Amino acid sequence: MPLQKFGFWTDSALYRWTHRIANTVFGALGELEPHGHENIPRRGGVLLMCNHCSYLDPFIVGGAATREIHYMARHDVFGVPILAQFISALNGFPVKRGVADVAALRHTLSLLKSGKAVLVFPEGTRSTDGTLGKAHDGAGFIAFNANVPTIPVYVKGSSKLFPRHAKWVRRAKLTVTFGEALDFTAARELKNRREAYRLIAEQIMQAIAALRDRASISDVPISDFGFRISD
Repeated sequence: MPLQKFGFWTDSALYRWTHRIANTVFGALGELEPHGHENIPRRGGVLLMCNHCSYLDPFIVGGAATREIHYMARHDVFGVPILAQFISALNGFPVKRGVADVAALRHTLSLLKSGKAVLVFPEGTRSTDGTLGKAHDGAGFIAFNANVPTIPVYVKGSSKLFPRHAKWVRRAKLTVTFGEALDFTAARELKNRREAYRLIAEQIMQAIAALRDRASISDVPISDFGFRISD
């Protein structure tokens, strides 16, 4: 299979070229820096659960990932000519916000069980200020029923690159951190499925928060920790 930067590969020529373009564009605008991409299984279904601050998040994560991904996109964008074709070509599929979109959930599970990588934003919508919100139980439902590795992902900088309500893209440092696969054993032992979905959703957001905190610590200068290395 064709290989690209960070060991990326895909059988799709279109996706291969868009991945190269994404790396080039986000590398120029934000010095896109991936971390932990070795945590993404090279084959088989994998669920990527990521925070959401910008319309560009699917493309940023896609540019940092080591394999082709599919992702949910709000259904109304598929009514916009050209944009709809572009998003569909990049494996986006519609999901209705604010309701239990059974069709979108079934399609997601079908992709995962067929060995695809799927990106989901458990908060359901973009953050207004970059802070993490609460995950919808639907995220727990997908993780529970797909039974594939679930990888937490934290994107930093997209809220500055293309803020909510912004009309233009700005330069901003971008990092994408892929965590280790989560263990949902405790949730799977619960008899109440709804409680299991809720617990998994909470665990996912806790894992994303841990990646956020780790990224914040790495940005702090050594001098700020209260000690100094002597000559």
